[in-house]
Amino acid sequence: MLPRIVFHHVHKCAGTTLLKFLEGTTPHERAAHLETLVAGQGGDPTGMEARAAILRAEFLHDPYGVHDWKALLGNTLDVIFLRDPVARLHSEWRMITRWDDALVASRDERYRRLRAVAREGFAPFLALHGAAIFGNAIAHHLAFGEPVLAELHAACREAAPVPGALVELLEARLTAIDVIGFVEEFDESLAELVARLGCFPPRGALQVHNVHAAPVTFSADEQRRAESCTAIDRRLVAAARASAPARRRGDRQALDAEACRGYRARILAPPAGVLVDMGEGFLGTGWHPCEINGRKRARWTGPCPVASLDLRIDRSRALRIRLRVGNHLRSTQVDGLRIVIDGHPCQVDHWVLPPFDHFFEAAIPAAPGSLPWLHVEIDCVDTFSPTDAADTRRLGVEIEEIEIGPAERFVPRSLAALGRVQEELSRLAATPDGDRRMQVLLESLPAGAGD
Repeated sequence: MLPRIVFHHVHKCAGTTLLKFLEGTTPHERAAHLETLVAGQGGDPTGMEARAAILRAEFLHDPYGVHDWKALLGNTLDVIFLRDPVARLHSEWRMITRWDDALVASRDERYRRLRAVAREGFAPFLALHGAAIFGNAIAHHLAFGEPVLAELHAACREAAPVPGALVELLEARLTAIDVIGFVEEFDESLAELVARLGCFPPRGALQVHNVHAAPVTFSADEQRRAESCTAIDRRLVAAARASAPARRRGDRQALDAEACRGYRARILAPPAGVLVDMGEGFLGTGWHPCEINGRKRARWTGPCPVASLDLRIDRSRALRIRLRVGNHLRSTQVDGLRIVIDGHPCQVDHWVLPPFDHFFEAAIPAAPGSLPWLHVEIDCVDTFSPTDAADTRRLGVEIEEIEIGPAERFVPRSLAALGRVQEELSRLAATPDGDRRMQVLLESLPAGAGD
């Protein structure tokens, strides 16, 4: 297993091309698209469908900046591509001018008015009061929702300089991303990404329509306004470019060779981490068949209290195990649940995340020199018959995922922040198209503008 891949998709930064490439690195059923989860909020009142999709995902596509996924999930490879902020904003303005009548007719009246203002020219568009929020798309993404997003919006609306502490926070979040690419050097950035993924380089060149776009000439007024509306993003991109030489792993030829070596090693060497999907087969005993309900994939343990599985994994460094129980029959089954690794009981941290989930976490010591195998036993004390007399099974606990990975990449109880993720998804679902930047721009339209 690769680390979970998280794609921080900033609009008009070759994101569609990258998305198509990254989707090919993981099975379709193991991908979570935040735009899909936002659109499905109406049918997911408890948030459990979204939670299941996120926790079993090996690829996560975030076009909004919902959360700091590395801090939440732990074992992730985060990817972001950047672009000259003025060119990026100009490209997004052009997109709005090209909205067709069918699109604006399907939205409220403000979309038609915004298109009319955009068609008046780049400068009138930049004069809108919300243009500074709309223009700082990278900063908006790295705010990772509330409360930093509210602080960013307030700062962009003021004429005064943006607080230094806010910019430092955003720069730190950008620096923490594993792969930072640039649209202007797309091929070189893609080679860097492929080397980190350890997959074969794509055959031929990927089609990126905005890499070789003709340079745009701005009037002095447009240039001044555009630079003002992208002030924070320009600082972020400048910082990323300044650190790029130190992050670079080699030239294109060396990166392609590293990618091929990584691909072979990923096939032959034991994985550093494992995400066990209950919907797939695995080596073990004491499990009932998988049950599927929406995005949920789960297995009950039983008929005996102890369920086991054997996993191939690198034992040379300390590991951490994290499992989620979505249902149980009696409290004694979760209160007394034990995790035993290679015959040795673990010190288990048991905590609860409403409305239903029980999480169990434990440290696994390094075992250098041992075989790359891990024997895991999950003991829920006892099994019981369900209340439905027609169901003759003896049931333990219902497990949805088991994740094991390098201990240094996991923060204990980090998944407690899933509640804040659900709140942010709900806020996005309350906007007509899930785009809070666009909503700020629409709300800033003066009375009569575009009529």
